[in-house]
Amino acid sequence: MAHGGHGLLYEWTDLDEWVEWMGDWGLSRALMLWLLYIGLFFVLSEMVPNLWLFTFNWMVGTAPIWLPAALWIAGWMTWVWYIQSLYLSGRKPILLEVKMPREITKSPRAMELVYTAFNLSSGETTFIHRGWKGQVRPFFSFEIASFGGEIHFYIWCWNNYKNTVEGTMYAQYPEVEIVEVEDYASKFQFDPDKHNCWGVEWPLMSYIKGLNWTFKINAYPIRTYVDFELDKDPKEEFKVDPLAQVLEFMSNIKPYEQLWIQIIIRKCGKIGGILKTQEQDNLWKDMVEKEVNKLRAQSATVPKDVAEAVLEDMGESVDDPSPIRGQARPSWKHQQMIQSMERNLGKYPFEVGTRGIYWTEKELHGPTFTGFRWIWRAFGNPQYATHLRPRRWHCDFDYPWQDFHGLRWTNQTRRVHDAYRRRLFYHSPWILPTNILTNEVLASIWRPISSTIKTPGIERIPATKAEPPANLPR
Repeated sequence: MAHGGHGLLYEWTDLDEWVEWMGDWGLSRALMLWLLYIGLFFVLSEMVPNLWLFTFNWMVGTAPIWLPAALWIAGWMTWVWYIQSLYLSGRKPILLEVKMPREITKSPRAMELVYTAFNLSSGETTFIHRGWKGQVRPFFSFEIASFGGEIHFYIWCWNNYKNTVEGTMYAQYPEVEIVEVEDYASKFQFDPDKHNCWGVEWPLMSYIKGLNWTFKINAYPIRTYVDFELDKDPKEEFKVDPLAQVLEFMSNIKPYEQLWIQIIIRKCGKIGGILKTQEQDNLWKDMVEKEVNKLRAQSATVPKDVAEAVLEDMGESVDDPSPIRGQARPSWKHQQMIQSMERNLGKYPFEVGTRGIYWTEKELHGPTFTGFRWIWRAFGNPQYATHLRPRRWHCDFDYPWQDFHGLRWTNQTRRVHDAYRRRLFYHSPWILPTNILTNEVLASIWRPISSTIKTPGIERIPATKAEPPANLPR
């Protein structure tokens, strides 16, 4: 009883619990903390005479300590924002459409090899390159767009990486056709009187306590093509491809609707502030190994509550565990998790951000934006691993008091459209949370598709095009 009372008292006095509770009701956590701070300050002002004057004098008196540091940090962040923006403005982005052939016989492992060519860190070699020239490592966007049910596959990159994209794609998929096209996201003009929008991002999340929005969530991958046995070579009619579910949904929309998806990737690089002394991929490797060792430890012994239940069923004393000897064999769950994480350790890790937009010229269709939010459900395993869960942008509006006359909704629409057309996750003005995914995971959610996927909205080229032999007489 005392324990239960202590737990109830803890819940009523814990600030984190209150903040979480307010967030569940659609109230801003930042607003709540500010109101709490201001309220406590006013209460304190009733107890301390001339509190405002005392606070002002304290800030002025300690200004020689905190003001130079604040100005230096603000100045450095402003300089980095400016110099990186200047560098990015000098890049010429292009959009390449990947047209699908009638047949692709290779497994998704071919696309996994394609992604290895984009594991590039050029541009950030020294502090001079990063801090003075504003250079950043290249990033690429792999996109799927549906215009009224007509599906297109795109690759966005800088113009100087066009040959890299085409060379690696043709090396593994000579059947596809790659052509440069106009950027649909930049061409689109948002009109609040005409368009409705639903923006979303898909970070890795899990039902495992303590894994949400933490770095160690990246240790647990989603289900990949290997889990669906697409790395093997069964007949086309026997293949089960979860990407078919995604594309079928995107093709089944109205002519006045559009669905955009972008998967922005870049090589895991150095982190740690100005000097960037820590390698992100090494931190990820250590985290995966730590989680694997934790799972092995969990499966090596019987949990106390399980042992007590077994002893009671056996009619033995709970205080005497001698009837249980040896080690428990790892459960199927532990085996699958360990196997998946260790297999991905042998892959190339990428820093990845995934974003989507649903456009319509009429009212938002509930089943469409709900299905779009959970479009990656087929790849998820949230009960003991992870899934791509919808977050941010318009997902934050659940209650009518969160938005007055739709002002925030329209503002979020403009913001998500701007972030989408810029293809930004890593640099100002859109520095957003990302995850670490390997090329195996990426090959599962974006790749050229075989005839297993018979979605009618995908236009396939009628024949394979090839260059003439190089040894022809001139």
